[in-house]
Amino acid sequence: MADMMEFSYVPPDQIVGNSAFVPDGDERNHLARALRKKPGDSVHFVDGEGWIYEGVLVRMKPEVEIEILDRRRDGEGGSAEVTLVPSLLKGPRLDTVVEKATELGVAGIIPMRSSRTVAGGGEPGGQRLERWRRIALSAMKQSLRARLPLIVPVMSLQEVVGTASSYDLALIASEEERGTGPALTSCLVVEARRILLMIGPEGGFAREELDMAREAGMQSVSLGRSRLRADTASIAGLALLMAALDSA
Repeated sequence: MADMMEFSYVPPDQIVGNSAFVPDGDERNHLARALRKKPGDSVHFVDGEGWIYEGVLVRMKPEVEIEILDRRRDGEGGSAEVTLVPSLLKGPRLDTVVEKATELGVAGIIPMRSSRTVAGGGEPGGQRLERWRRIALSAMKQSLRARLPLIVPVMSLQEVVGTASSYDLALIASEEERGTGPALTSCLVVEARRILLMIGPEGGFAREELDMAREAGMQSVSLGRSRLRADTASIAGLALLMAALDSA
């Protein structure tokens, strides 16, 4: 049954009592055209904050209204919240990181600019941010998750390091540690509920950046012996981390 289910998305502020309203045109079109839903049909949707809803379509026009019949938590509430900090990358490669990170269940994504970041100008910042958020929304629904990661505007490495103390555990993957330093999963502690994972650009982190991160209390870790591309490192590191948390 689960593999036949498909989620729609309704923002939390559009859920009032036992009624939900779909303000987004793309979501409305998806319900009507792709899923061929009509009044009286059952609908499953999520709110991006961990709730899964089951309801029935009341009407499609002038706005989509859903009567809520049941709601439940997604079952992931007990897991730690992981924020991924991937470096900006050329072309669409960060789009892939956002998509896969959402599928893996990340709580937040902070795109980061460091001294060795090489990323084309391309779209203005606001347009890139909106695109990443659309990608995350699509990935959340496709993977049947109920949590939409918070994606913030691009931050500098210095700004991110300045937030490290607000996390229970802050990790920075370093090529210096490759194959010899502490493995990412060996640094986990049961008490850590909020975890930050920072991944560098293709050229790696500069020495002064690593020193700055360590001075701020961040733990430098290894992702293994292989030399990984930056986008692969983000996905592989996050997968290792999430798997370790799930088994803890």
